[in-house]
Amino acid sequence: MNLSKKLNFNDIKLLVFDVDGILTDGKIYLSESGVETKTFFAYDGAGMKIAKKLGLKTGMISARTSNAAAVRAKELGVDFYIEGCKDKYNALKPILKKYNIGLKNLFYMGDDIVDIELLKLAAISATVPNAPEYVRICADIITDKLGGCGAVREVCDIILQEKGLLSIFLNKL
Repeated sequence: MNLSKKLNFNDIKLLVFDVDGILTDGKIYLSESGVETKTFFAYDGAGMKIAKKLGLKTGMISARTSNAAAVRAKELGVDFYIEGCKDKYNALKPILKKYNIGLKNLFYMGDDIVDIELLKLAAISATVPNAPEYVRICADIITDKLGGCGAVREVCDIILQEKGLLSIFLNKL
């Protein structure tokens, strides 16, 4: 993990993740009939579920529409799933208002041009090592793991550890 500066995780209340390239490996599989499939990493989902169980809100946001991502969002029980939006910040504003959460409470993870605004605005942001350089320079954290291969779990564990919640969770096992 690469941290660009000392970060304050105490105020983080909402974890928002891009889908393609973050929760997936970024590949889009299309059958001959045009059915789209994606692969998701179980550890990433477990990290999101643990964060939610420990009181954090979680959400997914994607510039694309995808039935596979919608199904995954439902499986994970995220607080919200937004799809088909190119302006992710404006799409997220009603969610922030609904939960009375400000940008100082927001963690965002994305990997492409449409994510840059939220990477810059969030209190803490992250991306993956294979994101373009112009995206990586906007993020506070660059994970060791790739998207769809444990990057989300990596940041969930970091956030929960820094907030002092991970040890509480582990001690209850």
